[in-house]
Amino acid sequence: MGHMDHDRPDDSNAPRHTPGSVAEETSATGQRIKGAIKDAVGDLTDNESLEKKGERENAAGINRQRKNDAV
Repeated sequence: MGHMDHDRPDDSNAPRHTPGSVAEETSATGQRIKGAIKDAVGDLTDNESLEKKGERENAAGINRQRKNDAV
C-alpha cells in the first residue's frame, strides 16, 4: 500500500491509508502519540514551537480517528 502523499506535513488531518481501515486507525493513533511526545518535550525544554507543533499533530490525529470508523 505505502504512503499516498509524501509531501503531507505531520499535522495534516488528511487520511494516509484507505478510510475506514485498521491501517488508517493505527496511523492516526501513531500521529497522536508522536504529537503528544513533541508537546511534552516542548513543554519540558521551553520550546514553544515544538510544543505547538505537537498540539497540532495530536489534534490532527484525533480528527483522523473521529473520521475513521474502523474500530
